[in-house]
Amino acid sequence: MSAREWNQSAPTDLASESLARILKIFVILMVAIVAAPLLIPIAGSRIAGDAVATKTRFWVIGQRHRIVTAIGVVVVISLMLVEAGLLWHWVASGAAVVHHPGWKEQLFRTFAPWGILNLVSGVLLLPAAWSIKRRHIAELVQLRQISNVVRQEKIEAARKRASDQTAAKRMGVHVDVETGQITGTSASAITAPTATADGHQVFGFVNRLTVRTMADKFFDIRRVRDWVTDKGDLVVMPKAASAVRALVIAESGTGKTVLLDDLVLSALSYGWPVVVLDAKGDPADTDHLVALARSHQKTALVPNGWNLFNGSGEPITSLLMRLMPAADGANQHYLDEIRGVLQAVQHETPLRSVDDLRERLHNPGPWVRDRYDLAMVNQPIDRNGGTAGTRALQSLLVALRPLERHLSPEGWSFGNLQTQLTVVPVSPSDDAQARLGDLLLFDLRNFLAQRMGNRDRSPMLVVVDEFAQLVSGNQDPGDTAGSLFETARSAGMGLVLAAQSAAGLSNDETRRKRALGSGAALIFGRSKDPEEMVFYAGTALRMEASGKAESGELGSGRAQHTYVIHPQEVREAADGAFWLVQAGAIAPFRALPHRTVYIESSPSEGEEVVESLDGSSTEPAGETVAPTASMVGLDDPDRATQSDRLVGDRQDR
Repeated sequence: MSAREWNQSAPTDLASESLARILKIFVILMVAIVAAPLLIPIAGSRIAGDAVATKTRFWVIGQRHRIVTAIGVVVVISLMLVEAGLLWHWVASGAAVVHHPGWKEQLFRTFAPWGILNLVSGVLLLPAAWSIKRRHIAELVQLRQISNVVRQEKIEAARKRASDQTAAKRMGVHVDVETGQITGTSASAITAPTATADGHQVFGFVNRLTVRTMADKFFDIRRVRDWVTDKGDLVVMPKAASAVRALVIAESGTGKTVLLDDLVLSALSYGWPVVVLDAKGDPADTDHLVALARSHQKTALVPNGWNLFNGSGEPITSLLMRLMPAADGANQHYLDEIRGVLQAVQHETPLRSVDDLRERLHNPGPWVRDRYDLAMVNQPIDRNGGTAGTRALQSLLVALRPLERHLSPEGWSFGNLQTQLTVVPVSPSDDAQARLGDLLLFDLRNFLAQRMGNRDRSPMLVVVDEFAQLVSGNQDPGDTAGSLFETARSAGMGLVLAAQSAAGLSNDETRRKRALGSGAALIFGRSKDPEEMVFYAGTALRMEASGKAESGELGSGRAQHTYVIHPQEVREAADGAFWLVQAGAIAPFRALPHRTVYIESSPSEGEEVVESLDGSSTEPAGETVAPTASMVGLDDPDRATQSDRLVGDRQDR
């Protein structure tokens, strides 16, 4: 090549080389702009590993967290666009003269501060990185691919605790993460009952996993019928009373009483009459429930007596015969005699009081059908002029005497309720009250049969707390629960039975299974012996893998059926946390708290006790105040406002 040709080609080669350098630097800087913010979140995610997922707060995701994540992503992307624009302007302006001796210093002065800012901005992407990591770990947990088997179980437990914490926070309930104890409520807590847009009364929030994989969202999961909204996020009281059949099992101190009160208030909001038989016999609980109902403008009372002599002659005869000793062969003749006498003197009209019983057995003539019945009642049994009627009267009065203070001809009965809510406390530790409780359950069965006979389908709810304590020794609570549930649906009436444990339902396994396996919904909370309850929640086919002790890698795996609800999860359940199992579907939920009400602790003390939203008592106040709807202790006591908030929560979720 000649010198002239070299001189002509040299500028062209220099320009091409300069352009190539500029393009190379441009690409490198663009990669740095994109990669620099990712260094901090990637490093933080790698260093933490999956051990951080064993902490409950790692899985607690709120609306604020989503907002912070979105803001962080927007800020970093905006910063990247600004830097890319500056870089393009630097190149387009001609300032990027890489053959100039000082171009490196110029490049450093121009972009070094932006590069440092870009790197530091990676901190804003940490929430987004944790979100991605949560999804990834959730998928590994679902597929059982966490190499450390113990860590796998801890992560699953942390996820479930987080869902419970999130539900509690939405309700406005404060729960201690470490102990699961309810520590208080916020001023704007959502209380029971509150209505949805379609008129259902809400008494609980469904616990959902805060982080779900994409595969989870595509699964068909059966929704609990009647008790859960169509979106599956709220637990509601069914509108049909016949669908309200539930067996509630939870140990003392779990919030079971609050849940039962929620059910009562929900039924009252529907306009149903409600009867509560409280076998705990605690006057404080009774006073609180009555005051709570009155604070919602519902009529409620604790009746002074029960009218045993209600209904037709045969049910009254059955009730009186239940007071007699159980048949053992030797006394069968006398029991038949008493039954025959009672039937004879009720031919014209049923008995109406103890005094009426005395009169008819002493003077049966006006009440019997014919001379044969009269002869049966007046049949002599001894030389002193005693008759079958007087002997039957003596036996009946001995059994009735301890109960007389609990009986009244003007008292309440299931067929004659005087208020919207009737609360009957019964203490099983008192022999007379224990007998009374047994008679009440027996009368309830008679009442259900009477409703069916009269084709009465009017809505009504009966709640029996600690019902097993009211069943007499010659009967079985499991059989009683099964028969009551089976009859209640046909009678069109709601029925809720509560107990502290599955074992308390019956000593006989078959009868216990009859109660647990009835068509009623099974609602259970914390329990030390949950195996029988979680059995009815069903099992799922899951992959179980063995782990290598030294390397920590997963070994061989096999598929096997495991409980859908792990028993240990029930043993560690927080206060106010429950599971609802019905028709093959499961809804874990938290029960809503109550409004605040003011009641007197006792007439003798004359002090007022303020009941908090979670049912715990605070310090006595100095002035007695009648319970009113305005005394709710909330920023938004209006139920319509609570309904709007529920709709808003459902949209957020």
